[in-house]
Amino acid sequence: NKWPSAAIILITPPPIHEPARIRDIYGDNDPSRQPERTNEAAGTYAQACITVAKELGHPVIDIWTQMQQCPDWQTSALSDGLHFTPSGNKILFDEVLKTLESVGFSQHSLRSDLPLFHEIDPKDPLKAFEI
Repeated sequence: NKWPSAAIILITPPPIHEPARIRDIYGDNDPSRQPERTNEAAGTYAQACITVAKELGHPVIDIWTQMQQCPDWQTSALSDGLHFTPSGNKILFDEVLKTLESVGFSQHSLRSDLPLFHEIDPKDPLKAFEI
């Protein structure tokens, strides 16, 4: 195993703001239209993810629940009813950091598997990837 100390963290799907999905897909607010996914279905998948994580003994980030606890999550955390805004990304980032710390990792102790940008020679980029 190349990464024996790797932590497996499961992350639930995010919540879905259905009116925004309808606008994004169809370009209008016609209430007779149906979104391609629903928040109820996302919640079912989130619960299944949590169950699997518990069965396997892995930590889980319940972003479906966590995000919906934020005021105006429908527009502050989601850009189109599904994809994260910068605020939504920050919510997930904070949860990932908290979960990593709970399993013994810290932001400062994690080493990068890839070279940093300034370590790559533009004339010989493959050199930076040699072990």
